[in-house]
Amino acid sequence: MSHAPGPKSGWELIRKGPFSRVFWAGFLSSTGDWAALFAQISLAENIAGSQGILVILAARLIPGLLGGAIGGVLADRAFRKVAIVSADVGRGVLVLSLAFLDTLPAIFLVSFALELLTLLGQPARAAIIPGLVGRDNILTANSLNLSAAYGTFPLGAGLALVFGLLGPITLFGLLPDTSEAILFAADSVTFLASGLLMLTVALPHVKVADERKAVSRFDWRAPLRDFTDGIKFVAKNSAVRPIILGMTVALFGGGMLIVLGKAYAEDTLGADSAGFFGLLFALGTGAAVGVVGLSVYGDRLLRRDVLFGVALTVTGIGLVAASLISTIAGGMGWLTVMGLGAGSAYVTGFTHLHEQTDDALRGRTFAALFSLMRVGLLGSMVVATNAEGLLEGNVSDPTRMLLLGGGIIVVASGGALVWGKRGALGRPKLSPEGRESIDAAGRAFSRFRIGRQNGSNSEEDED
Repeated sequence: MSHAPGPKSGWELIRKGPFSRVFWAGFLSSTGDWAALFAQISLAENIAGSQGILVILAARLIPGLLGGAIGGVLADRAFRKVAIVSADVGRGVLVLSLAFLDTLPAIFLVSFALELLTLLGQPARAAIIPGLVGRDNILTANSLNLSAAYGTFPLGAGLALVFGLLGPITLFGLLPDTSEAILFAADSVTFLASGLLMLTVALPHVKVADERKAVSRFDWRAPLRDFTDGIKFVAKNSAVRPIILGMTVALFGGGMLIVLGKAYAEDTLGADSAGFFGLLFALGTGAAVGVVGLSVYGDRLLRRDVLFGVALTVTGIGLVAASLISTIAGGMGWLTVMGLGAGSAYVTGFTHLHEQTDDALRGRTFAALFSLMRVGLLGSMVVATNAEGLLEGNVSDPTRMLLLGGGIIVVASGGALVWGKRGALGRPKLSPEGRESIDAAGRAFSRFRIGRQNGSNSEEDED
């Protein structure tokens, strides 16, 4: 068996086995991606000022309107490893090209393509988790993946700071004479290393039901049917729909902080740029505490959907309180609370979707989640940017008012979800279809690995 039944510690999951390679691949690529994001922002700002920063953020968010859907269909119809590795290798090549660009349109196009590739591989990465770890370890695995994706933010920022202080590194003339070029080169290496690691993870092909197979060799309607089936499933499933909508609304409300964070620190709280980074540190610390706490105690708490609603409510309360505070210390305290709720909501939401979604639909379900989350985030950026200008001169502190409004939206979303699930206490409720799907994915993964071993008689697998 590739994974033994029963719960495992986080250390056991990342120390060896197929999931450990998935985790370390994500850790590597996320660290490089954060460093490259800072480099992209710096490069765009040097070219076009603050307008350049908005262009880069738009390039990272707009592809979610289309790319996620394509990635979901691909994840549920093709060999998922192909989607993951192709996305990593493609990003490794594209991100290196950023080192040689000096115009905003070219940087936008490459950044847009990078995000498309991310969305093509992301649903497949999410869909393979239950089959790798079994249902007893899904929450812990999601906590670890979240840590790899967002906990590497300080590492990426540290790399950007160190290389920025060192000045241009051209690698004997191979790179342009800019401080950002070496960061793009480093990110390219991390993507390629991630792709190589994922090549070592043996994954079975997705089993396509007879009714989903093409009726002819070039039946373009088959993937289109997959796409529409995925939309219908998410729209009608009462266990899945509230989680996806809740995350979307939460990002719409909480996303205000991304756009207004610096103004909140400097204008509302009277801090300097160090205060802004202090707020980010507090938010990240809270999220880390929430993730670690759930990985240890999550299985002893309420049902995933109920816990998700509670965590969402806590997130909104933290943002509301932070918008009403007047000191940097108070702001950091309440943003720690917000991060605690946000990290907990992210992990429980992902785990609930894994548990309640059939393996044949899992890629499209997560594609819908990733796409709508980006829509929510992009919507919040557009609203916050325009509303701040409209409120300027009409209210004393437009930043405070907008953050308060965003917090209220998140509280209302979480509260409505908890109210709708009131009385649903006890152990996490896993539908029979979800339980069978996770078990079947694990059995298929085990048979596939054993078959490869028996067929090749190669070196003994330590997993």
